[in-house]
Amino acid sequence: MADMSLWPQLGTRTRRAIIRTKTRFGRPYDYRPRGSLLERLARDNNLTIDEVYERLMAIRTYLLSTGTKG
Repeated sequence: MADMSLWPQLGTRTRRAIIRTKTRFGRPYDYRPRGSLLERLARDNNLTIDEVYERLMAIRTYLLSTGTKG
């Protein structure tokens, strides 16, 4: 199971973006978190930006593999 400690700190739009798999026109959706989100989470959790990015991607992989909507 992924480390879900960042999940409660995410806003609604970010949570929706993480679990999105297709765009409006059916193309695959590639989740790329905004720099401001990465900076805020890194600052608030005493992590590096790379660590935050890896955790977000692990959360995304976990949620998509389980079919959970959060």
